[in-house]
This record gives sequence, C-alpha cells and structure tokens, in this order.
Amino acid sequence: MNRTIVHLSVATAALALAALGLAGCSGNAADDQAEPDMVPAGATSSLKPTPTKQSKSKGDTKIVEFKIVQQPKCPEGTAVYRADAVPVIIKWKVNGATGVGLSVDNPELPASYGNYPASGTETFTFSCGGPVGSVETHTYSITTTGGKQTKRAQVKASAKVMDTGIDGA
Repeated sequence: MNRTIVHLSVATAALALAALGLAGCSGNAADDQAEPDMVPAGATSSLKPTPTKQSKSKGDTKIVEFKIVQQPKCPEGTAVYRADAVPVIIKWKVNGATGVGLSVDNPELPASYGNYPASGTETFTFSCGGPVGSVETHTYSITTTGGKQTKRAQVKASAKVMDTGIDGA
C-alpha cells in the first residue's frame, strides 16, 4: 500500500475538517472553540505532542556578571595641569533573585551600602587618602537577595596615590 504524506497548514486542516463535518460535535461554534483539543468520536489524529524544552529551574540563583567596567585613578598634578580623579564603576547581573545588597570595604556586612535591582551599575568616587606612592585598594561585594539561595561575589579595585592634592592637604 502506498502512502502519501500531505503537510497542511493549521488553517487548511481546519477547513478540511469542517468540510468533512469533523470540526466539532456540538454544532455550536463557541463550544468548538472552548475545547480545541477535542477530537470528534471516530476521528483519528496523526498529530504527536511536541516535547517542550526542559530548562533549568527558574529558582536557581546565579551571579551572571560582576565586574569593574571602569578602573579608578587618583587625581594628580598641579593646580594648572591637574588630572581629576576617575571614579570606579562596577556592573552586575543576577538571575533567580530580586536584587543585590551592595557593600564597600565591608564584605561581612551585606547591603551595608544599600540594596539594588537584579542588574545595574554603580559609580563610586574612589578614596585616595593614603600617602603619596601608596596603592589604595577597595573591595566591592554583592549578595543576592530575594532568591532561593544566597550567592556572594566581590571585586577589588586599586589605584596609586599620585599626590596629596593642590594645596598639599
């Protein structure tokens, strides 16, 4: 026996079923639309369910990104040829959490700087208060909030102290 497979669009298949009187059993169009998965008695279907793609649980908390996007620089120079300080900018993105708590130089105390959305950036004026020639380092930490698990991450930024300011203070 030879078989011919014909691929029909949904609209064409619906028209063919309607022409054969197989579009529904009730004769009421509203009833037919309310139960689109019903197959009339005696009818067969060659349609197979399409498997759905399995994905990770949406409840998994993950720090997707946490990094420094602009390195800091301490101010330097004289009053005439002064190079201003460059702030540090951090960026983060988390999944499976409603936000993050941000801490600066205090990773043991989550959210000591404040609470923020699940993704964003923050700019910080970089403190360069050490002696000339020393390197100042600051630690920026995030802790996820509002998720099934708590995840933490930290980054450190450093800059060399070039001078003590215009007036030496």
